[in-house]
Amino acid sequence: MSIIDWFIVAIYAIIVIGIGIAASRKQNNTEEYFRGSRQLPWWAIGFSIIATSFSAASLLGGPGEGYEHGFLYLQLQFGDLIGYGLVIFIFLPLFVGLNLTTAYEYLEKRFDAKTRSLGSLCFLLFVIARLGGLLYAASLVVSTITGMPVYIAILIVGVISIVYTVAGGITAVVWTDVLQFAMIFVGLAAGIWAATSGVPGGFGELWRAASEGGKLAVVNLSWEPESIRSLPTALIAYGILAFAIAGTNQQSVQRYVSCADVPSARKAIFLGWFSGFVGVAATLLLGVLLFGFYSLNAGLPDDVKPDGILSYFIVNQVPPGASGLLVAAIFAAAMSSIDSALHSLATCMTVDFYDRYAKSEYSESRSLKVAQGLIVVWGIVGIISAFFVASTGKSLLPFLVTYTTMFLGPLLGIFLMGVLVPRINANGAFYGTVAAVILIVVGSENGWFNFPGIWRSAITAPIAIILGLAISLISSEPPERSVQGLTLWHSSQLQGKPMNRPGLEDND
Repeated sequence: MSIIDWFIVAIYAIIVIGIGIAASRKQNNTEEYFRGSRQLPWWAIGFSIIATSFSAASLLGGPGEGYEHGFLYLQLQFGDLIGYGLVIFIFLPLFVGLNLTTAYEYLEKRFDAKTRSLGSLCFLLFVIARLGGLLYAASLVVSTITGMPVYIAILIVGVISIVYTVAGGITAVVWTDVLQFAMIFVGLAAGIWAATSGVPGGFGELWRAASEGGKLAVVNLSWEPESIRSLPTALIAYGILAFAIAGTNQQSVQRYVSCADVPSARKAIFLGWFSGFVGVAATLLLGVLLFGFYSLNAGLPDDVKPDGILSYFIVNQVPPGASGLLVAAIFAAAMSSIDSALHSLATCMTVDFYDRYAKSEYSESRSLKVAQGLIVVWGIVGIISAFFVASTGKSLLPFLVTYTTMFLGPLLGIFLMGVLVPRINANGAFYGTVAAVILIVVGSENGWFNFPGIWRSAITAPIAIILGLAISLISSEPPERSVQGLTLWHSSQLQGKPMNRPGLEDND
């Protein structure tokens, strides 16, 4: 890292913190802090939707994936399109029309308080499990490239994320996401430029070498249930997983409900998908070009793993200036996921637990302080978790792959019960979901269910719905007030009716 590289990274960090400070001047109530008073432009929210899921692992893993397998990973973006399309058709009118702050408020309106708490808890476990891994992965790369100790890198990335998230709320998160996504593209462009300018013949020569290496295939039509690089798996299994993430994950839903209306949210979602498609294609392109680059330059050392290809390239081939842009891009990719995780954690814990169950009289200022305090608390927890991973060397990735879908599958099942099946009552939704989780966990441990992990959401959600309906059929029908305007079949009765907070007293 040269002086110019450090200067670029420092300027980027100052701008991010400045956005948080500027946004903090308007943070006087929870409506502004959690949803930006629904005045954020749809295009900014659209970029924020994809920036949230575009982590440092995406920026590092994408080139490695392109290097190893070419453009096949791009098939997953068609699964994303299916997932987003289902969200627009099934969930979006309810989420925006009911004027929600968290997705799980809907579950209390449709079912009861315990189902709402179960849904929110599934989400919290998903994010908490992911937070330390996100922070460590980014910090490890920053440490490798800059030469600073990994613990210092963890502190820097973590503290900067905490500061601007606490200060600016969702407004700061969205606008920094826009900046961060732009920074990611600038960094990718710098990497592509460095690769193409590093060989005689430039882009054309690298493309020829990649073609000879069989790296230009985009579609694999074969039926391979265990492979994410198979189109049927990408469309069905990953499509349903994407539906669960986009439709029940508070990090995504918080952006939809920050839009002014349903058409704005719809445009934001489509922009988010398209920008994500372009972003993934760019990371894969960089990896394909790096394959050509090292094919023409004596290859990579044996100890460089796919996820480390970009780091190795930055350290050894990228000139000053471009290195700073790439490091800033890695910072950006990390923070765009970390700030969203922290803010959504605080929002859910404040709205779904503190505001819902606190015995004291509801107070805007108190709830705002609680949310800000929770961001600090969970930021510190994430830093400690990243320290633990750094000290033990144990990877969180196997845990995340296994349990992410275990949390999201049941969560999708609960929401689909509420929106699609009016006959399911509160006890059916709650106990059907719990029974489905137990069945899948026990079945997986005992070998009853031998299916690839990516299919877990596609299998768990229908099982939860079937069990929920069975339990509901042997008990009473849900009251009329729990379905009117709250299912897909009753949505015409929805007239933008707001949710009552903190306790939704009309359904107690």
